[in-house]
Order: sequence, then structure tokens, then C-alpha cells
Amino acid sequence: MTDMMSLIEGTKKNNVNRQEPLVDNIAHVRQEFVGKPEVCHQLVTHIIHLRRQPDNDEHRLAFYGLLNTHRAVLLKELDIRWLLSVCDTIVDVGTTTSSAIAMNIVQCINNINIQFAISNGSVDGTLDYNKMARAGKFPTWGGMISPDCRSGDMIHNMMCRMDTVIKHDSLLWDIWCEIKDRSRHDNTLLINWVCRLNINHDYMYFFQPESWEEAKKNESLFR
Repeated sequence: MTDMMSLIEGTKKNNVNRQEPLVDNIAHVRQEFVGKPEVCHQLVTHIIHLRRQPDNDEHRLAFYGLLNTHRAVLLKELDIRWLLSVCDTIVDVGTTTSSAIAMNIVQCINNINIQFAISNGSVDGTLDYNKMARAGKFPTWGGMISPDCRSGDMIHNMMCRMDTVIKHDSLLWDIWCEIKDRSRHDNTLLINWVCRLNINHDYMYFFQPESWEEAKKNESLFR
């Protein structure tokens, strides 16, 4: 049986890149928790599984189990990046209420990181899109990294999670879609220009939503 409070040994690395094979990703990210209790990596293991398989009940129960039994330790030891990842996971696998509450935290913290990217990409108060595109990811605060506006998917994933939460209420979904329709091509919105920098996907901040009925039938689209 794993000793959840034993300290992880090895050479510490920060913000390691995601590995496509799941087993490699889990092993690779362990380096971020060197010197911290084993429970931190165990929780992240379940997060990684749930990010790829949000319907996996075994990992969902284990994820909540560790949060319940080791909450104080996890709150102390996890940096803001991983605390936010806990919230991302709750958006994906939590109840309707807890998912909506977690989404407020995700939206708040991610938008601070977007502000870092915009500030870093500005020259004399004007956004330099070439500078922003070249910047890629860089450390910001609390273990966080900025969104890679050129080739990353953080902003898009955040907005997909917004749809996941809002689709549970048909009135709010209709309001949200109306806001999207009015805002999608508004060139006065800086965030629209930022999202157009992405080269890998046709990402938009206010991307075209499905109907509420289709969204309810195809929840996996937003994961």
C-alpha cells in the first residue's frame, strides 16, 4: 500500500510538458512533486486519467476520495497551477452545482493568465501580435504558465468548459448563445484578436455554439 505522506525523491522540474502516452505523462509529471508528499502525485494521476476519460468512475471516486481524506495536505502542497487543475477536473466530472462553482474559479484565474500574455505582448501600450505569437508559454505566478496564443489550447478548452456548464439551463444557454453571436466578430474586443493568432485550430473565444438540444445530446464534444 502506498504511503501517501512519504516524500517523493528525485530531481525536481517545473511545468513539464505533456506526454501523449498516458503512462509516460504520469511518470513525467512526477518530477514536479519532488520533495512533496506522495499524495500530490497520486491525485494528479487521477486528474490525468479523468482528463482523457471523464466518465471513468474508478478514477473519479479515487480523485474525490483523496481530496476528502487529504484536503489539508493537498491545499498546502499543491501550487496554484495544480489547484486550478483540480477545479478543471471538477468542472468535467462534478455535479451540476459543483461544476458551475468550479467554473467560476477557472474563469477567474485563467483570465488573469490571459492578462499576463496580453501585457507581455504589448509595446508602449499597444498589443504587438508578432511579439505575442513568438512568446509561447512563460511562467507567470503560483506555478502557472501563460497561454500559448500561437499554438496552445488553454483558452479554447476554457470556453468549451463554459459551454459544458451553461448547457444545463436552457434559458441561460439561449442567453449565452445570443451573447456569442453578437460578440464573435466584434473587432473592438481584444480577446478576439488574441484568439485569431492560433495557427493549429480555428479557435475563437466566442465560437459557434450548437443548439441547446444538440449540446445536451453530445456532452463529450465539450470535453
